[in-house]
Amino acid sequence: MKNLINTRQAAVILGCGSSRVRQLILAGRLPSARKHEGRDWLIPEKNVRALALENRKPGRPPATTKEK
Repeated sequence: MKNLINTRQAAVILGCGSSRVRQLILAGRLPSARKHEGRDWLIPEKNVRALALENRKPGRPPATTKEK
């Protein structure tokens, strides 16, 4: 695999913390592999960038006109 990044680098791209990246990995939303059975996850950068483009925004959605 080419262009593998670790959870810290993925977190920067996604705008979240490393623990959230690990949650995404364990949920199956980010394919990854462990480096030499260690603790570091390696993730294809293209998959992280694709997930970042899904327009997921943190927080509560804005109020609709009905809710105002």
